[in-house]
Amino acid sequence: MEHRFLSGEEARALGVAPPQGWSVLHEPGGGIVRADRALAALLETAQARGARVETGVQVESVDGLDADVVVVAAGAWVRALVPDVPVRVTRETVAYFRHEGPPLPSVVELNERSGHALYALHDPAHGVKAGVHHGGVEASPDERGEPDPEIVARASAWVRERLPGVDPEPVAAETCLYTTTADERFVLERRGRVVVGSACSGHGFKFAPVVGRRLAELALSPDGVSPSSER
Repeated sequence: MEHRFLSGEEARALGVAPPQGWSVLHEPGGGIVRADRALAALLETAQARGARVETGVQVESVDGLDADVVVVAAGAWVRALVPDVPVRVTRETVAYFRHEGPPLPSVVELNERSGHALYALHDPAHGVKAGVHHGGVEASPDERGEPDPEIVARASAWVRERLPGVDPEPVAAETCLYTTTADERFVLERRGRVVVGSACSGHGFKFAPVVGRRLAELALSPDGVSPSSER
């Protein structure tokens, strides 16, 4: 994978102002995944191969489903269907900032104290999306929550320092749900006829193709073991 360390001056030329003395690792092939387009493409591909897609149907139990194998990929609601999956749900806050011109690089700030801390990504609507990784509180996925003003303020202050070409006044904010395991790895396993897919911990979406392959292997394997489970 192409990468190299940048000097502070080189980072600032890309629109990012790192703290004095920090290391900056640049991967020029990095970017974002457009979730709306990715989901549409995945659904279209599945339907072209014979899948039937139903929406607006609430599943409250896997027991009544007439299927040899059931794959549960319910996100923050996974424990409603498989209660002992070891995850916790938090409500996270993200803020949006105005930026004109070419997209800035995705920025992930890491520190020795807390690991993955703040981040910023290109947003097609406003310019920049920024937030605090794992900054939210535990919450019920069935309850509607509001953005945390303290996290919005923290993200705004960080944008002011790290992204000098971005307007630090937030133009919008919203919440999302994180479903997280203790070690931030994924839960991909089979229990009888139930396959559990919790590709979570705030970094699962970009792995959708390989996660789907693993879940398909688990669902189709006669003994319920994925041939790639050790990889």
